[in-house]
Amino acid sequence: MRFGTRLLVSFWVVLIVAISIPGVYIYYSLKKDFLETTRQDAWRTLGLVEWLAQQHPPFASEAALDQWCKTFARQLGHRITVIETGGRVIADSDVPIESVPGMESHAFREEVMSAFRTGRGSSIRYSDTLGRYLVYAAVRISLNNHPSPVVFRIAMPFSDVESRLNEYARQFWMVNALIFALALALSVYFARRLESPVHQIIDRIQKIGTGDYSHRYIADDGFEFHQLSGNINEMADRISCQVETITRQKYELAAIIENMREGILLLDKNGRIKAVNQAVEELAGCRGSCTGKTPMEVFVNNEIQAACDRVIAGTPEFSFTLELEEDLFYEVYLAAIPEGGALVVFYNVSERKRLEKIRRDFVANVSHELKTPLTSIKGYVETLLSGPFSFADDAKSFLQTIHKNANHMSAIVDDLLQLTRLQDKPFLKRLSAIDAAACFNGALERAMPMVRQKNITIDHQITAPALVKADEAALAQVFGNLLDNAIRYSPENGAITVSASVAGDRIVFAVADEGPGIAKQHQSRIFERFYRVEKERSRFTGGTGLGLAICKNAVTGMGGEIWIQSPPEGKSSGSVFFFSLLKPRTETASNIETTNGDNGIKD
Repeated sequence: MRFGTRLLVSFWVVLIVAISIPGVYIYYSLKKDFLETTRQDAWRTLGLVEWLAQQHPPFASEAALDQWCKTFARQLGHRITVIETGGRVIADSDVPIESVPGMESHAFREEVMSAFRTGRGSSIRYSDTLGRYLVYAAVRISLNNHPSPVVFRIAMPFSDVESRLNEYARQFWMVNALIFALALALSVYFARRLESPVHQIIDRIQKIGTGDYSHRYIADDGFEFHQLSGNINEMADRISCQVETITRQKYELAAIIENMREGILLLDKNGRIKAVNQAVEELAGCRGSCTGKTPMEVFVNNEIQAACDRVIAGTPEFSFTLELEEDLFYEVYLAAIPEGGALVVFYNVSERKRLEKIRRDFVANVSHELKTPLTSIKGYVETLLSGPFSFADDAKSFLQTIHKNANHMSAIVDDLLQLTRLQDKPFLKRLSAIDAAACFNGALERAMPMVRQKNITIDHQITAPALVKADEAALAQVFGNLLDNAIRYSPENGAITVSASVAGDRIVFAVADEGPGIAKQHQSRIFERFYRVEKERSRFTGGTGLGLAICKNAVTGMGGEIWIQSPPEGKSSGSVFFFSLLKPRTETASNIETTNGDNGIKD
């Protein structure tokens, strides 16, 4: 419905209500006043009849009383009826005398009952005898020659009053109809005048929506519309400036994105490609035809599609390394968009991977080259020390120093080779369900000589089977290095606690020691190669500086995470090394649960 029509209908409804309510109220108020006036007239007339009847000499018979009523009623113009006790009519001015005995009993007439009971009564009702509405007034009178009191009743027609009232009502509604017709015509005229600037506003806003921001004023003298015109023009200017700014920024951003070396890909909430830059088009080979497709259709790669589905499903962000072909690597970063969808960024890390491979190959080659002469040095020194040779004390001390450093260098070379092998092994392709408890027991058995030497207590809380998705040799290496690290830095007669707990789809292992701990500023770097917190202490303990780096590469290669907490919660010293691994898909929560109070695993 149009605005003008709704305005007119609303005005008409208000007008009808405003006219009708007073009219109905006045009608019923006048009717009540007229009725009360007629009733008072009836009482006054009945009072006169009562006085005359009591002043009249005794009536000789009921016929004489009836004749008196007819004579007097002709003078008054109203009907007079006389009823005795029991309701029998003995006289009626409007009924022939011969028909009076045959009239029905009036004992249950409202006004008659009230008169016999209280002395007077009145009512308004339709008279079947006269065929119209009458106002009845009755009074109880004691006649001189009548054995019991009788009731004199007078009836005055109400129809004359009602006719006058209906005439007034008819005139009232005719005047109201004229007023309504005039108001209707004026309202249509003024509504159209008011509607004109509204249509101009609509037309102006529509043109602003199509890009026409020129200034125009609404043709109306009203202050409000003039002010509204100014506001619309001001709004058009602001929109124009904002559109220009957004357009400029859009082109600038498009130029930046198109010339970025990194690939940018935008997905909608359904996982389909909304936009890509030139780098992605070159990478996927879909110049001009990427939009509207799924990542799987463009890249034909399950890893990309799975990562996109994961972020679209609700993961805030995700990243992984993608190998599209030999020597072509990309770091892929995905972030969810609040409105729905995801942003995917491809970083080409092929050069970095190539340099890392060169470095690993160099370390491996150097390690292999060093291993042979070191083995020879160790062999000759051990022969000199254990053979039937006699040396001066200083010479023997020198040989022992050479032997010790050769052993240390050999351990470093072995760890470098182990680290290189861990970096080269594609763990994710050959992981299987491994019992972590068995791997730890093997590592503990190899470390027992050092445990006994320092009289350390091992609190072993991993209960078999504790199944994880891992590589058996790599997991054993992680347990061995963490246990070796804890033993080296724990004081004599100390304690080491090894535990495990379930965290969703992962199992978290913890190795806690009572050593001096690691300061906060060093904790972010302890997993780097050859990083030492206290170089002198590290040399004294005999570490190579590669154990934690080996652990990190092994755990991350198996799809897990490793971190440190030092000091542990509630303590002032010591360290806890945590690492997590995925549970096998066939493993259920009923097979692995956390023991009460010890964070262990029980089946």
